[in-house]
Amino acid sequence: MFRAISALLFIVLILPFAAFIASLAMNAAGASGLSGFIVGFPVFVGILVISVMILAAINDRIYNSGRNHKTNHRTHTNGAH
Repeated sequence: MFRAISALLFIVLILPFAAFIASLAMNAAGASGLSGFIVGFPVFVGILVISVMILAAINDRIYNSGRNHKTNHRTHTNGAH
């Protein structure tokens, strides 16, 4: 369920938000055309990368929390003696 909600959230909120922030960065720099692309594109991609990393961390936390609690007490390592 989280994956469906996060996909919808990504499409509806994060993509437009990233585009808006990139346009604000382009306007603040006074850039347009190719220079606007050079300024705005890294901002846009950076916001998308950060949001995907956050969503992946939340997904890992949700789906691995149940497994870690069940197997954590049985986990052991065989070190060199």
